[in-house]
Amino acid sequence: MLGKRSGALANDEVLIAVADATSLALKLVKIPARPGAAVRATNTQLEELARRIAEIDVVATEIARTAGRATAAPPPLTEHEERLLREGGLDPRPLGPSETPVLYRATAEYATLLNDSYTVGQAAALLGVNTSRIRQRLIGEPRTVYGIKFGKGWRIPRFQFQGRRLVPGIETVVPRIPANLHPVAVHRWFTSPHQDLTSAGQTPISPLDWLRIGNPPGVVADLAAGL
Repeated sequence: MLGKRSGALANDEVLIAVADATSLALKLVKIPARPGAAVRATNTQLEELARRIAEIDVVATEIARTAGRATAAPPPLTEHEERLLREGGLDPRPLGPSETPVLYRATAEYATLLNDSYTVGQAAALLGVNTSRIRQRLIGEPRTVYGIKFGKGWRIPRFQFQGRRLVPGIETVVPRIPANLHPVAVHRWFTSPHQDLTSAGQTPISPLDWLRIGNPPGVVADLAAGL
């Protein structure tokens, strides 16, 4: 989304730019006013809408590529579109072959993480508890289940589950994770090999695998506190 509002955009419009390694696609979204109401959408609402639409676009592209289907290249940018991008602080040029679309990958990963998560109701049914217990574990002091606030509800990433129960020791680690750490960073940390955690063969393993095989959770909790 544009880093700042362009003078060429109305207050109820937002321009979304979705980039991959070879192309840039633009989407102009108009927020319809509610009937009989003069209140326009807030910047927060616009940003939320832009983020959700961008997630849909990037995930759809990833699915198409995985399935081996070529995606149609977007039409060339018009002078007006280029001007809007430049005014918003974005570079309209396509990414070069050596450039890495970091934001693109992170957005797709975030959307996938949300999709591969349980709702509060689903998690409660899986663990055989009521929904109030799950909410207590999400927002209590300390929190003992990692969740992502999404709209008015929560998403609970599935990587914390092992069958119909939580990964052993996860309740010891979650409270030590910094609250401001982005969900993508949390997921990557849990699932990536860590040099301080090794298997019997001295091969680095992920914090999640360390917990799954029954190792002391305090070791992982201490590492989480240093993130």
